[in-house]
Amino acid sequence: MELLLAHKICVTAFLLIYLVKTILLLSGSSALEQVTKILKVPEMIVSAGFLITGIWMYSQIGAIKNMQIIKLIAVVASIPLAVVAFKKKNKGLAILSFVLILASYGLAEMSKKQPYPATHTQNGAAAGDAQAIYNAQCARCHGEDGALGLLGATNLQTSVLSKEEAIGVIKNGRKSMPVFSGVLSDQELAQVADYIQGLRK
Repeated sequence: MELLLAHKICVTAFLLIYLVKTILLLSGSSALEQVTKILKVPEMIVSAGFLITGIWMYSQIGAIKNMQIIKLIAVVASIPLAVVAFKKKNKGLAILSFVLILASYGLAEMSKKQPYPATHTQNGAAAGDAQAIYNAQCARCHGEDGALGLLGATNLQTSVLSKEEAIGVIKNGRKSMPVFSGVLSDQELAQVADYIQGLRK
């Protein structure tokens, strides 16, 4: 949870810094150079934090969704564009860079609705094998025993959700958890809900 929070703080600070600098550039304000000097070190710290926490999260998850790949491309493209834009005071490049940064944030939000690429059939499991489905789709963040709690995932060993509530969360997603509606059948949703209730201590 702390890692996810740190990443969100870095992303928000990164967006605010670029928003301020872009507004100053577009307005033709002479304060841009002074603000750039003041924000130079904080911007470097925030940028490093943004990249480090993002890379660390991807390494912990062990899989990258298609939306996340597009997001990474947008972020990587926006940085050199922003550097050139602010050095040469090019308003068009500054706008393009900021739009790419905003787009990457939007793509991150959209990817929350997209399940990770692994599916239960890829692990050699028959359809309806609750443990195999759990291991392929859920264990990445919840852990095999349900207690991992990666990226803010709930500790399933201490969950007090009813079976119906658990099915609703699995089906519709929550926070950073993706939506599994359309990925798992109603029968599989029920089986996984039963399985995670069996993880309780």
